[in-house]
Amino acid sequence: MFNKSFALALATVLSLLSACGSNNKNGLSNLDGHFESSSAAALNKATGGQRATAEWEPSRGVILSAPLITSFNKTQMAAAIADSGIDKLWILVPSNFRGTVETSPSFAGLRQALGSNLSKVELIRQQLTGSLTVWSRDWAPQGALTASGDLRLLDFNYFPGRDADDYTGQSMEHVLNFPRVSVPIYNEGGNFMTTTDGNCLMTSRVTDGNGTKERADDIVMDAEGVKSYYEGAAGCKTVNILPRMPYEGTGHIDMWAKFLDNKTVIVNELRDEDLSLYTNAQALARAKVIKKYFDARAADIKALGYTVIRIPVPGAIFQNGQEVYRSYTNSLAVNGNIIVPRYVAPNTPDVAADNGLYFDQSLLPKYEEEVRSVYEKAGYKFTWVVSDDLIYVGGAVHCTTMQVPR
Repeated sequence: MFNKSFALALATVLSLLSACGSNNKNGLSNLDGHFESSSAAALNKATGGQRATAEWEPSRGVILSAPLITSFNKTQMAAAIADSGIDKLWILVPSNFRGTVETSPSFAGLRQALGSNLSKVELIRQQLTGSLTVWSRDWAPQGALTASGDLRLLDFNYFPGRDADDYTGQSMEHVLNFPRVSVPIYNEGGNFMTTTDGNCLMTSRVTDGNGTKERADDIVMDAEGVKSYYEGAAGCKTVNILPRMPYEGTGHIDMWAKFLDNKTVIVNELRDEDLSLYTNAQALARAKVIKKYFDARAADIKALGYTVIRIPVPGAIFQNGQEVYRSYTNSLAVNGNIIVPRYVAPNTPDVAADNGLYFDQSLLPKYEEEVRSVYEKAGYKFTWVVSDDLIYVGGAVHCTTMQVPR
């Protein structure tokens, strides 16, 4: 199942690169690399030994960040996750947090929402000082399994300057004793998806993120270098890097696509009926570019051999210096459940039409009906989570959650 020969191949590549120094533009450019409390030798030992799991595989737990509850009040979202057949709901709290989930005033709403499922919650105190963001998908480790079914956590590098977030893999290793594999690539979890047979998709955000050094020990690599690491560390048999979405800041694939199973991918479709509602010429021009992008990516993914199902997407909002990219693909699949973002009303007047609603509000009911039908026909138990506040700051349900495989 795994690429058992890759460890030897990678070791050979590294030995050849030791004479190449930092001028190598077509692969690994630094022998040591930015490993987080780990080393290239440790990665070589783990290489070929595990595969990243698909979202729909059984999950023992889900990782959240405390600010998702304390700042965004997503207690109903947490309740839906806790009711999805998981054993643990791990919540990362800052290093200076004092208290328990049973007693802290910060979690009063969570206690009420979860009821008896509160027993599933385990707080993980971050082992490094600093504030946490809500984007668990991006900084939490990617779950992986060995051939014998043992858990490993793949710990990719995160943004410089977000050290507390980036330390989550090490915190889980220290607190929960989960084995961790440090992978010296900058890529967020929202820009990675895989099947059970190791077919992996991501966007060129990953090559953008690894094309220059953020710190002295970073590895500079191109697409082939990225693919090599994903093949070895994550068990990817194929790695396809697609162009990133125009305008949208994260560059993540989860903003416009999602595997439903090994053969099926949903892809956003921006429809003419939505385009017809734009009143600003510049915003309309951008929306047309996005529409062409979605159509092209759907064709690309279909050409890879997948069944592509197009689902409606509300139009991107370009207004008052703000940009909002709503998406129904930014959902969480966990143990046969699907938790999907819902867009009810603008979080701020900055992105609202004159009537206080979304400019395409009239289309949303039928879009929701279609989206729900697609997910349910794929076999998922469906739950909405209102996500206007999250999408306003750049993400939704998928962006704020990370599964840990069973």
